[in-house]
Amino acid sequence: MNVIAGDFPELCDAAETALIEHEPNMFQRSNELVRVMVSRAETVHGISRPGGKTLIAAVDVEHLLDRLNRHVRWQRWSHRKSGWSACNAPRAVATSLLARAGAWRFNSIIGVVTAPTLRPDGSVIDRPGYDPATGLLFVSHGIAFPDIPPRPSREQGRAALDFLLKEVLSGFPFAESHDRSAALSAILTACVRHSLRSAPLHAFEAPRAGSGKSLLADAVSLIATGATATVMTFTPEPEELRKRILAVLMQGESVINLDNIEGPLHGESLCTVLTGESFSERLLGTNKTATAPTVCTWLATGNNLTLQGDMTRRVIPCQLDPQCERPEERQFSRNLYEWIPKHRPALVVAALTALRAYIVAGKPRQPIATFGSFEQWSDLVRSALAWLGEADPNRGRARLETTDPIGTRLRGLMMAWYATFKTAPATSKEAVSRAHEKAWVDGRETRAYLALHEVLSEHFSDRRGEISPRFLGEFLKRYARRIEHGARFEATGTTQNRTTWRLVPVDPNTFENAVQNFSS
Repeated sequence: MNVIAGDFPELCDAAETALIEHEPNMFQRSNELVRVMVSRAETVHGISRPGGKTLIAAVDVEHLLDRLNRHVRWQRWSHRKSGWSACNAPRAVATSLLARAGAWRFNSIIGVVTAPTLRPDGSVIDRPGYDPATGLLFVSHGIAFPDIPPRPSREQGRAALDFLLKEVLSGFPFAESHDRSAALSAILTACVRHSLRSAPLHAFEAPRAGSGKSLLADAVSLIATGATATVMTFTPEPEELRKRILAVLMQGESVINLDNIEGPLHGESLCTVLTGESFSERLLGTNKTATAPTVCTWLATGNNLTLQGDMTRRVIPCQLDPQCERPEERQFSRNLYEWIPKHRPALVVAALTALRAYIVAGKPRQPIATFGSFEQWSDLVRSALAWLGEADPNRGRARLETTDPIGTRLRGLMMAWYATFKTAPATSKEAVSRAHEKAWVDGRETRAYLALHEVLSEHFSDRRGEISPRFLGEFLKRYARRIEHGARFEATGTTQNRTTWRLVPVDPNTFENAVQNFSS
């Protein structure tokens, strides 16, 4: 390629054309030029990544120059020689190409898969290479996968699930049948996550350490990706959590495990990434905002894991219960870290066969409740499991409500508020004043509204131990209109510049049962 002064835009066009024709490992993603690479084992900023993972990396100037010099013969006019002389690719060509975000002609890549998977329409991606219909790149790393039956029967789908249960999950001490189904759900979800708009987090919990939670998370990742799960340390600090989430999404991670969580699992950014199709955040040390697709499977592990706030409706729990004092001394029948990689092709095909059996049967509707924000996942993964005879993996979510500290606080406040005000409006200041009122009963002074005083003292006291109307008002404002026990708090206006709140039953039967249980 001849470098001629005055032809710089045309030179850049020609360089891009040459790369498109001769460089298969260059794509555009989220306003960046990117390439696919295999990771080395590393731990950086709370993210521990095993070696051998197939990731997406940004193309920098030096890498782009290397590609241009490898694929193009560059020359410029030499006045001394009165002829063309070989040269390296001009740096300005590389920087100009990198600056053309939004105008590139490279293929757009959404993510990388290392095994066959499904498209959103249910068809199979089973040939290595770039799939224009989905923007997925299938990198097989030389592994041969068996053919997936084109129209598997229900019996074949059931046999496929039985294969996964027997060969991978049989050694795990699931507490209930729906916990076993939740583990199957995690495997199926990870194998087809790129075909789903969103998917819930699968949380593996147990009464104590050594029960197999991290092993189960790694088993899910080993089947779907061929490598153990990338571990991201959960932090309750919102800014740091957002940056960690962006980092793993920008690199195209497929399975991420929030391992060994000790405190409540919560966070607006985590809620957003589970239900949204993209995630945006400012890059560290810059004013530039980056956006990345959210197509990854999120897992979490913890002992007696607690979920808080909106996380309770974004999680599929899976409880392990070894029912012994020293679960770490239990023996599995095989080493899954060695066995799964050797048999991974058959395991992937089993997962896809189960889902394809449900798809080719016409996806018959199942008698399960809608799962808001995850309808597509529920209509495929959850419904396929139910159709094939497994328990509803969503059934364990009822247990989460009892462990959610926000829900517990809100339900307690509702019952005490109703016992005091019924459905009449009141301000947070009035509630605190009422809680302090005294009454004489049988010649003894006592709290007139004991339940209200106990709830406000426990949950809305300041550092001096005094009930704070401000804390109570902020809580009511934050969780207004959230339904618990069939009722919700609604703002009804203001009095003396203070918001008035009223408890409004929206499901009378559920609310009446809650009131009766509270009173008994």
